[in-house]
Amino acid sequence: MAIDLDRDTVVATFHRITVRFSPMVLEVFDLHRQRRWWSKEAGGQLFAKIDGGVWFVQSATGPRSTDRRGRFHFWPDRRSEQLEINQHFASGFHYVGDWHTHPQDIPSPSASDILSIESVVKESTLHTPGLLLCIIGLAPFPAGLYTSYHAG
Repeated sequence: MAIDLDRDTVVATFHRITVRFSPMVLEVFDLHRQRRWWSKEAGGQLFAKIDGGVWFVQSATGPRSTDRRGRFHFWPDRRSEQLEINQHFASGFHYVGDWHTHPQDIPSPSASDILSIESVVKESTLHTPGLLLCIIGLAPFPAGLYTSYHAG
């Protein structure tokens, strides 16, 4: 996987998928970085328009008031997430993964982060071959953005 800056967009390339994050999505990520020692983790879902092997991630939801958040944890409100999936799908967007923050410069997933996204892949009815996991750190993009792809 490679992450590059392409004008105002971040592009991640996986085996057969190119992911383009819109500037609006990057703004959501940037807004919720854990810049202060008291900042809580934040997170949400990612929605994209899909054209063949290119995923145009144009919407990032969250965090929600009903999520459970702390300095080193984020547990989303799954009922609210399903409503977001239904609403976005009705507008032609596909659910393509999850995002959350970590209070570290160069973010890396915890074991529970990996288990969580793999569980979502296994338990969900997907319209994609897999899902993205994005973790937002403190460093500027692309170094401050961890992105991985998890297939079913």
